[in-house]
Amino acid sequence: MPIICTQDDKLFNEYKEKVSNRKVIFHIKDIFIDHWNNFLNKFPHFNIRQTVFDNVKRMIKCKTLDLGFDVFKCPNCGKEKICFHTCKSRLCSSCGNKYNNERQTSIFSKLFKFKHRHVVWTIPEELRRYFREDRKRLSLLFKACEITINSWFRDKYKKKNITPAFISILHTYGRSLIWNPHIHMILLEGGINKDGFVPVNFFAYAAFRKRFMKVLLDLLDEEIHTKEFKQLKRDLYRELHEGFYVFSPPSKFKTIDGLIKYVTRYVARPVMAESRILDYDKTFVTFWYQRHEDNKIVIEKIHAFDFIARIILHIPNKNQKYIRYYGCYNESTKIVTNKIKEMFRKYNEKSIEFKRTINKWRLNIQVSFNIDPLKCPICDTIMVYTESVW
Repeated sequence: MPIICTQDDKLFNEYKEKVSNRKVIFHIKDIFIDHWNNFLNKFPHFNIRQTVFDNVKRMIKCKTLDLGFDVFKCPNCGKEKICFHTCKSRLCSSCGNKYNNERQTSIFSKLFKFKHRHVVWTIPEELRRYFREDRKRLSLLFKACEITINSWFRDKYKKKNITPAFISILHTYGRSLIWNPHIHMILLEGGINKDGFVPVNFFAYAAFRKRFMKVLLDLLDEEIHTKEFKQLKRDLYRELHEGFYVFSPPSKFKTIDGLIKYVTRYVARPVMAESRILDYDKTFVTFWYQRHEDNKIVIEKIHAFDFIARIILHIPNKNQKYIRYYGCYNESTKIVTNKIKEMFRKYNEKSIEFKRTINKWRLNIQVSFNIDPLKCPICDTIMVYTESVW
């Protein structure tokens, strides 16, 4: 059973102290190396998607001879250095960090300089299984949010003809790693029309909730079209008079940059930071998370098989987009001319190019660790690339 405590409780502090003092960090990759084959043998009928096999296989081979390596050589003293190729798996904490940074930079490049709002769109527990059974239905979550926002702007500001701007990011997990698909939206507080930017300071969440509920249930009903779902639809209308829960959480970020990093942090990485793993004894994994409803700390100790099952549940299917751009943030929107982009954009081209540059392998290491990975350890000359071995 999970242990529930506060951040001041002795047990939690003992675990945290153990984590801060330990010399070895528990890596998700090591848990898979130790247990993946046994997991497959133990649960031969477990419905594992092909993308899971592909991502696990690549992650286990990351930075090993199996994926090959590049050779760099010092032109002065002849010293050679081998840099193993990375896996680029959606399950690898190391490779995923680079991909996340690229996605964040892509969002930064589109942002307007005006204020934005963080809006979370959730669904009741009864609907979650339909998105797990067929992950293509996750697109309906995006579509329902889009229709809700566009219809509200159209009704509210019909005379001003405003085009909104928003970015939707899909999360499929709750903090305990359960299946809980929901949308995090970065919503511009305003929109664009032929006269320029029009500020909007009020958003009717009560209206969002009811519209979102109706639109999503109608989309799902059209997709699923069974008596069972029609009955569930009637039950939800009868029980949830205020609609599905749509809200704007209190901002804990000083800048929009912090919000973007928060909502994209697990787009291409395992859905739990390795810093949350308190212990791994080769059989059981102990980790913690903070509950949304009361901010209590929950400590769970589960078998490695259960941990693996929770992690692989959230690996996205191949080519499935978890970040989507709408309205003025979509490239196809005709009202957003190059002139408007230059007038309203938050970051200029030079700033964006700098963000892209520091995400490159060598410079990223220099910025993060103050070490140049290509500096020769013997004579300090910068090594040069010579060949790749596969």
